Amino acid sequence: MRFTLHSPFARRTPEPAGAAGTAVFCPGERTRPHTHPSSFFLPPFSSAFTVLELVMVIGVLSVLLAIVLPTIKTVRAATLRRQAAAEATALAQAAIRYKTEYGFWPGQLEVRNKADGTMKLRPEFDTSAGQSWVSGIISRYRNTDFTVTAQSGSVAPVYIDDNLVYRALRRIGDLSGDTFESNPFNPKGLAFVDLTNESDETNVRYPDPWGNEYILIMGLNPRSTFTHKITSQGVTWATVSVSNTIAFAFSRGPDGARSTNYIYSAGVTP
Repeated sequence: MRFTLHSPFARRTPEPAGAAGTAVFCPGERTRPHTHPSSFFLPPFSSAFTVLELVMVIGVLSVLLAIVLPTIKTVRAATLRRQAAAEATALAQAAIRYKTEYGFWPGQLEVRNKADGTMKLRPEFDTSAGQSWVSGIISRYRNTDFTVTAQSGSVAPVYIDDNLVYRALRRIGDLSGDTFESNPFNPKGLAFVDLTNESDETNVRYPDPWGNEYILIMGLNPRSTFTHKITSQGVTWATVSVSNTIAFAFSRGPDGARSTNYIYSAGVTP
């Protein structure tokens, strides 16, 4: 048996360049890349969802939408109703301020002479012949199906079926050349309420959040009670009595004439 002894003091042969961890390429010699042993046991990585995972995600989203959507609709409906109540209040207050400023309710006057801007009472409001309107003035623009039965011993209310009330509340009059004339119904040009199409006398209006028109009732005696019925498709759903106010307004809600749940201005408790 032959033994070979290696002395620590023996002279070592220098290792070729790259031997300390760097592979040396030799022409004609095939090299094999280094592979970690554990990599032989890992499945190939894929970034795509499986069909089962997609179905689960869609199912979870459907459940969330089923919970959230009704809540969103309820919140939006409540928001629109609050907006309608605020706008109805603004309209009623605008009519009261107009009466305080000019001594007449909007819609009571008509032009006597456009050249000099003089006005006169409309015939149905002329009290010289003993006519009275104790049951009130009802502006029902685009709501002509709304009627009120006069109380016993009182005169039927006066209905205003066109947009005369809104024309009276305009800050400006008709367009003359490049400028607007003063509004004979509002000669001081006061801003009572924000109107839609204010520059167009024919189409000026004040729609509710659903595009319908408000009903405005004015000229009431605060000591009296104004009663009206909520009717839908020929059926009376409720009778509402309003007292201690001289003017109020309401929207019929998103269903318009088919509605049975009116939205009133502040101070009215149906």
